[in-house]
Amino acid sequence: MNFIGRETELNSLSQGLSPAGTMRSAFISGEAGIGKSALVNELGKKLLGQDSSILWLCPRTPENLSPAGWASQLARDLQAGSALSQDPINTFAQVIGRELAVLPHTIDSALAIASDEIFSKVADILIMTLEKLMESSDAKTFSPVFVFEDVDDYNPRLLSWIETDLNTALRESKHFKKARFVFTGQKARTKFEPFFQKFGIEQVHDFLLTGLSSIQSLELFKGHSSEKVPADEVYKKTGGNPSKVLKLASQRIILDKTKAVKMSKNSISMTKALKNLTEQDWSHLFRASYPDRVNRYALEFFCAPREAAYCYNWIKRNSKLADIAPDGDVILKAEVRDEVKKIHAEKNPAEAEEWEILSCVLNAFMGIFPNPNEHWIPVNLQLFNCFNRKLCKGIFDEASFEEIDAFLHEYEDFFAMNDKQYKMLDDVKLITSRFVEIGGVQPRDGLIDEIRERWEEDQRVAEEQRVAMEQERINLVTEGEQAKRQIESLGELKDKLMDDFRKPKNFKSKKIYSVSTSPILIVLGIITVGASLYADSIGSYYAAAGLLLTILGFFWPNVEVKKPARGKGASGPNLAIETQQRSLEHRIVGLKNRVSSMTGSIQRISSELDEVNSGISEPYVMDEQT
Repeated sequence: MNFIGRETELNSLSQGLSPAGTMRSAFISGEAGIGKSALVNELGKKLLGQDSSILWLCPRTPENLSPAGWASQLARDLQAGSALSQDPINTFAQVIGRELAVLPHTIDSALAIASDEIFSKVADILIMTLEKLMESSDAKTFSPVFVFEDVDDYNPRLLSWIETDLNTALRESKHFKKARFVFTGQKARTKFEPFFQKFGIEQVHDFLLTGLSSIQSLELFKGHSSEKVPADEVYKKTGGNPSKVLKLASQRIILDKTKAVKMSKNSISMTKALKNLTEQDWSHLFRASYPDRVNRYALEFFCAPREAAYCYNWIKRNSKLADIAPDGDVILKAEVRDEVKKIHAEKNPAEAEEWEILSCVLNAFMGIFPNPNEHWIPVNLQLFNCFNRKLCKGIFDEASFEEIDAFLHEYEDFFAMNDKQYKMLDDVKLITSRFVEIGGVQPRDGLIDEIRERWEEDQRVAEEQRVAMEQERINLVTEGEQAKRQIESLGELKDKLMDDFRKPKNFKSKKIYSVSTSPILIVLGIITVGASLYADSIGSYYAAAGLLLTILGFFWPNVEVKKPARGKGASGPNLAIETQQRSLEHRIVGLKNRVSSMTGSIQRISSELDEVNSGISEPYVMDEQT
C-alpha cells in the first residue's frame, strides 16, 4: 500500500533528519487519527532504507509505562540500517530485558515506592548497552533517531526521567552527539516548551498534520475496501481523517464477509517466499495469518507478548509476504494468508480450529474499534443497559471521562440515543462481550455493582428533584396568573382614567352661590322710606318698598360660574392625570417583566424535569446482567 497524502512532510523530515541534514528535532502534531503514527512509520522505513547507519529508536509507549518499561519497549522495537544485523539487535533486547526485569514497568502502586535513583540507573544501562551494540558493528558511526510518539500521553514521572536522567546519559555519550529527536502529540508544541528547554533542544521544527483531500481519502479507502463509494461520501463521513477512513473501510468489509478472495497475480512470488522457511518462521506465519490486521496487540491473543513482538517484527521485515498499512499495521497478502491457514489446518487441526474461532471474534471487534488504547471504553460501556454523559462523569475519573466523551463522539454510529440516553447497539454489544470472553480487556472490577448502586441512588435523588421542581413550577404558574390579572386590572384603570379625561362632561362649568351687601340698594331703600313720610295716600307703599330694598341691600345673592382649567398650569388636572398614568405604566411594566421572568423559569424547570424524567426512565443495568 502506497503512502498517501504526506509526501511533503515525509520528504522534509527524511532530508532534515538524515545524517547530512540540519534538523535536530521535529514535532508532529494533529488530532487523533490524523496520521501521525503512519508518517512516523513511513519516515522510519525511508531513513533506514536510505542510510545504513540509521538507528531507529521508536518504542510503542502506553501512557502508564515507567522508565524501565519504556526502555524495555525501546529495546524490543529497535530497528537499524544494514550496518547492523538482526542477531546483535536480538541480543540487545535480551540484555535490556534481563537487566531491567526486576524493576516495575508500569506506573502503579509498586512504582510509587521505587526511588528516582533506581530509575537513573535505567538510563545508564540503556545507553551503555546501546553503545556496545553500535561498537559490535564495523561501521564507524551511527545516526540515532529517538521517537517519542504521543508525548502528551506520557505520565509526568516518565517525562521527568527523560528530561533529566536520559538527557544526561545521552550528553555524556560520544555515540549520541548527533542524535535526532522526533516527537508527536495532539496538543500544540508550545505546551511542551518547558520540557524542550530542560531537555536542551533549542529549535523544534513544527509539522501540523491536517485532513487528507477528498481524492486522497478515496484513494486510501480503495486500498482497504473493494466497494465503490463516491469520493464526496468518504470525505463527508471522515473529514479526511485517515483513521476514520480506515474505520469506514473496515466497516464495509465487515458488512460483506461473503466475498471470495481472488488469488493474486503474484502467486508465483508467494510460493517462492514460502520456501526455505525455518520452523520458527512458520510459527510466526501461522499466528500472523489469523488477524485481519497484524500488530503486537492482536498477536498477543495467540501467543505471549514477547513472542508477539518477535512475530510482528519478522512479518514486518518480509515485504514479499505482507503490506504495511499507513497506521503501521501489517496486512498479510491474501494468497499467503489462505495458503498458510490451509497448511496450519493440516499440521495442527485442533489449534487451527481454535484460532479460527478466536480470530472471528477478534477481527470483528477490531474492525469496529481498531485502536487498542480505546478498547477499555467499549468493554466497560457494554455493561450498561443505558447511560448518559453525567452518569459516566460520576462513575469514572476526569481523565477517563474525557476519553469516553471523545469516544462517544467518534463512534456515535454504534450507539442508539434517546432523550440523552446512550445504548450500545445489540450486535456491537454482543461482539464486545465475546471479545472479553476470549481474553480481551476486562471491565473494571466491581463496576456493574457500582452501576446498580448509582441507579438506586439516582432514582431516589431524581424523585426528590422531580417533586421539588413540580411544586416550584406550580407556584410560578399561580404567581404568574395573579400577575397577569393585576396587569389586566391596571390596564383597565389606565384606560378609564384617559377616557374620563377626554369626555367634555367632566369639564362642565359650575355655579357657586353666595350672599353679599349692596350699598346702593341700602341707600335707595333708606331714601324711599324717608320719602314715604311726605306722601299721604301712598306713604305706606313707599315705606314697604324702601324696607324691601334695604333688606335686599343687606342680603344681595351672588352667582359665580367657575370653569375647570385645561392648560399646563401646576394646578391643572392634565398634570395630575399624566402623573397617575406614569405611575400605572410603571407598575404594569414591572409586572410584565416579572411575568416574563417567571415564564423563563417555568420553561427552564420543564426542561430540567424532562431531563430528570429521562434519566430515571430505564435502568442502567438489566436484571439479567452479571
